[in-house]
Amino acid sequence: MKQMKWSLAILIFAIIAMTGCNTDENSLPEGKGRLNVHLTDAPFPIQLVSSTWVTIDRVEIRKSSEANVEDENSSFITIAEGEMEFDLLELTNGITEELASVDLEPGSYDMIRLRVVDSKVTLNNGEVYDLKVPSGSASGLKIKIHPAIMIEAGQTSDVLLDFDVSKSFVAKGNVAAGNIIGFNFKPVVRGVYLGAAGRIQGSVTDSLENPLANARVKLLIPENEIEPGMEDEDLILVSSFTDEMGNFRLIGLHADTYTTVCELPGFKNDTVFDIPVTAGASTTVNFVLEAEPSEP
Repeated sequence: MKQMKWSLAILIFAIIAMTGCNTDENSLPEGKGRLNVHLTDAPFPIQLVSSTWVTIDRVEIRKSSEANVEDENSSFITIAEGEMEFDLLELTNGITEELASVDLEPGSYDMIRLRVVDSKVTLNNGEVYDLKVPSGSASGLKIKIHPAIMIEAGQTSDVLLDFDVSKSFVAKGNVAAGNIIGFNFKPVVRGVYLGAAGRIQGSVTDSLENPLANARVKLLIPENEIEPGMEDEDLILVSSFTDEMGNFRLIGLHADTYTTVCELPGFKNDTVFDIPVTAGASTTVNFVLEAEPSEP
């Protein structure tokens, strides 16, 4: 059985590229830059679910200068083709799977399009739910990249697609009672250019310095992005769950100041405010959780 290191939270797709000079000039065609495409995942409720599969058969990218309002399909370039199937629950805390690696003309690229042709969820009891993919197998799932990806000759550039599973895979039935009768699949994805992004990583322990696995670490959206009427889950930008050693990692974060909340059943929540994130850098945040008092 898989360790229960996921809970209601965020599932992530990722397209990743590390901006920097290529050390082997012969590895890139003259006048081209390279884009590497990877897939990653963050947590999903695992107490009832054993796997969440998605199948992608095409990845496309749009060059900003060639965007055509009248015929938007003409401006997309195919960068990967052929069915690729992934169990998203196998990926977490910054682990990625490569979707593609392609050489592109220099320039600015502002949108990724994924064609998702299949999705299914398998419960721990063996039940399998094949999910309807809205528009994913036709026009494709469009993800705006902000800021745009800058491809330069002789360099490799990276982008992250953050696929929010808690909003995208919506369970039907009485989930709290363990009675799931199906899922609705409505993909929700954010795009991040990693050349302008940083990360937060750290650990979670108890007061005796014992590592705590399966603690949920939630990163809230910056205060200036909060809008009236937002639900609690809408305030979560990304989240992760600690591994067996109590470690976690949150990737693809725009430079800003954030608040993180750590929670684990049986312990009091802990909140850390005013966490600075800088592009290209890692910020460390460690939590120490206090046990809830036992009921008399």
